[in-house]
Amino acid sequence: MKLSFNPQIQRKGFTLIELLTVVAIIVVLMALTVGLSRFALERANKSKARTQIALIGSKLEEYKADFGEFPPGTGARQSSNQLFIALYDQPLQNGTKIYMPEFDPRASNQFKIKERLILDPFRHKKPYYYLRGVDANGEQNGSAFNPDFDLWSLGPNGKGRGDGGNTERETADDIANYE
Repeated sequence: MKLSFNPQIQRKGFTLIELLTVVAIIVVLMALTVGLSRFALERANKSKARTQIALIGSKLEEYKADFGEFPPGTGARQSSNQLFIALYDQPLQNGTKIYMPEFDPRASNQFKIKERLILDPFRHKKPYYYLRGVDANGEQNGSAFNPDFDLWSLGPNGKGRGDGGNTERETADDIANYE
């Protein structure tokens, strides 16, 4: 039996090789899109964290101008709560100047507030950390990088100063006012 090629017979459909090639191209394009979008999202979150730190920092300076000192801040997880109380909650309760109306969870989507903690924009949703430059005795705080205050986010990896992260790798992506 002899098999021969007949040019008059038209092929219908696609071959398996053609289908696999198209699927492979689609998979590669999807992988590139997901990778680039993840990179763009992380970059946008870093920019948002820097902007939020700058805004909170300027409101802290305004607070100091009114009260003569910065609000208390220990540099621990709860220091975010101390910021929330000083810049939003306490003035709201006392009927005085509210420094950060952006902290109102009903009025703004600029800041995420959960249980009176000011959360950073990254997917781990950790709070911002705040450390006043002088301690309760008025002495310079040896843990502070700035003489006035340190304000920082743990960055994309969610580990860093204030959360037990002590290695350079853990703190390298922290976003702070002392960079």
